[in-house]
Amino acid sequence: MEELVLSIPTQDAALIETLAQRMGWTMRRRQTSVERFINSCQSTSQMTDEEIQAEINAYRNGL
Repeated sequence: MEELVLSIPTQDAALIETLAQRMGWTMRRRQTSVERFINSCQSTSQMTDEEIQAEINAYRNGL
């Protein structure tokens, strides 16, 4: 199975959803995926603000 990101005009969403159903594909909206990820995260951070900033800086410097 391959996952794709597809940007389409809003007015075409119903057509694509119908096509996905008929083809037996699984389709979900990107916002739903982001919400699911956020809801799965801990509500309290195990890191201090300084540790978080250090992680961000390390990532940025690695780019």
